[in-house]
Amino acid sequence: MTATKLPAASIPRPPQAEAEFRRGVGAAQREKWQQAIDAFRRVVARCPEDMHSHLQLARAYAKIGDWEPGAEAARQALALLPGNALITALLALCLARSSRDAELIDFCQRIDMEEIADLSIHIDLGMALIRKRKIKESVPVLLGVLNRDPRNLHAYAWLGTAFLLMEMPEESRECCRNIEAIGGPNVRALSSVIFSSLQAANWTTLGDDISALQSHIEAGLGQPIPFYALTLPWTRAQLLAASRIQAQICFGTISPLPRPPARRARDGRIRIGYVSGDLQKHATAYLVAELFERHDPNRFEIHAYSYGIDDQSPIRRRLEAAFGERFHDVEAIPAATLAHRIRNDGIDVLIDLKGYTLHSRNEVFGYRSAPIQVNFLGFPGSLGSPIYDYIIGDPIVTPLEHADGYDEKIAQMPDCYQPNDRQRIVGEPRDRSFYGLPDEAMVFCSFNNNYKLTPDVFDRWCAILQKAPHAVLWLFEANRQARRNLIAYAARRGISADRIYWAPPLPLAEHLARIRVADLFLDTAPVNAHTTASDALWAGTPVLTILGDTFVSRVAASLLHAAELPELVAADLDEYERIALELAHDRDRLRAIRSRLADRRMTCRLFDSARYTSAFEDLVVRMVERHAQGLGPDHLPAAFPQRSERT
Repeated sequence: MTATKLPAASIPRPPQAEAEFRRGVGAAQREKWQQAIDAFRRVVARCPEDMHSHLQLARAYAKIGDWEPGAEAARQALALLPGNALITALLALCLARSSRDAELIDFCQRIDMEEIADLSIHIDLGMALIRKRKIKESVPVLLGVLNRDPRNLHAYAWLGTAFLLMEMPEESRECCRNIEAIGGPNVRALSSVIFSSLQAANWTTLGDDISALQSHIEAGLGQPIPFYALTLPWTRAQLLAASRIQAQICFGTISPLPRPPARRARDGRIRIGYVSGDLQKHATAYLVAELFERHDPNRFEIHAYSYGIDDQSPIRRRLEAAFGERFHDVEAIPAATLAHRIRNDGIDVLIDLKGYTLHSRNEVFGYRSAPIQVNFLGFPGSLGSPIYDYIIGDPIVTPLEHADGYDEKIAQMPDCYQPNDRQRIVGEPRDRSFYGLPDEAMVFCSFNNNYKLTPDVFDRWCAILQKAPHAVLWLFEANRQARRNLIAYAARRGISADRIYWAPPLPLAEHLARIRVADLFLDTAPVNAHTTASDALWAGTPVLTILGDTFVSRVAASLLHAAELPELVAADLDEYERIALELAHDRDRLRAIRSRLADRRMTCRLFDSARYTSAFEDLVVRMVERHAQGLGPDHLPAAFPQRSERT
């Protein structure tokens, strides 16, 4: 593409159009952007071939962050002056900011990106490729930015994300180290270093990094990325502080829509909107599928707003079927537009299933899209903002005495906050030899992702193996780097590599069948197994956990109580190790626990989907009734379902 200078004028304008054009230019010079937009729109209506007016209109829209019409105006200008680098860059910027990832990628593939001097657009392209799961394609784009600007911190940050998604956590860690090396102490970058180190099971500098992070925070240099903060041995107050800073980043520049009035009568049904980027092959989707399917259509009208990709998976199709025509694919819709759409749909209760996780679009909630907004399931902790009225928990994960750790009001489910899908198919049974496991060994397993594994917990696993020589450890192989590092770490603690077995990723049904052959699932701390613990219990394998002090460290305890196995909740690491060894040496006791789990699997509260849905709906009704009475949000203690349970 050849950079083309803008001509002095596109076409001669009639006197009235020329006056409007000058009025628009004057308004832009005074930064009266809406006046400029109105003027330039009148010009292009009269003179649709006037390239300059389309360009000025696009610039004005960009100034107020109205990216969708900005993109259309820039597209019109580029059609009138093809190949111009200035207009090309403006169009790319508008596409990027209006969440049109697919269009941005297609557009950038058809132009010479070397002509785009604005490196932020190259980074936008890299981000779009990552969001569209074209991770490898994003790497040369981001490296290209660093070739032109070796000190570009944003490029390092997104390159680190790409490496992490490519299961190269040590390379990700080095990218984040570079951010600190170039820009000085950076709390968010250092939290990324710690998270990448955990993913790689490379703990050589972990203690020093955590200490440095705490020093940076105490010096007032910021707060870590909230999801990464969950992996730290922190208090509720510390986690809340991290979320509050993230809330300022997400919502600080957003002007909410006028708060909607109390719910209109309509047909009497409550409208619930579920917002997520994970309505696809993802742990969240597997948990909530049956809840969606069981909602009472006579009392609730449910909508899904899916801003993630359509991966064509069976679970995606199942979710689409559950919502029918009210499954809204909003991947390419900007946050402000989506907020207005949700408001126009008359949603009463809007539920964020994502929270502060990768590619989240929390800003939709910043516009106050619905009268009641709820933090549920996606992020195990407070989102640190009054924009969210409630967080859904239960008496174990969110006891009311922990309310000082949440900016939301606590709304408790009576049993367990986490839904479960009883339609999950457990694959064909296999014997241990199929997985390369020894037949007679005591098989401890932990299929948690690597970032949940800490040196303290792994040390206990090594101690358990030393004291139970007939036992082996079966771990999820998240990436090759972690496998290498864990084997070396275990060897230094006297555990040979032949006592550790590795489980590669498998489709869900086969994964569930695999869990079944283990004797006992060993949980992690401070981040517990969540969906993975439910999977183990559904497959029939007991889980041993530790009750922590934060939401993220109390989830497995909640699951176990709902599964009627409270004796597998340890108070601390010492008791955790003791219980594991007792069960390793008393196989009859362990078999009795497994038998009890198998007998009660279909009747225990954890997997009673009808009971769960009734309780969830009753909780939503309580929220709506308070709002209808003109009352603000307040804590909603657990109450058992008031209606007969649907089968």
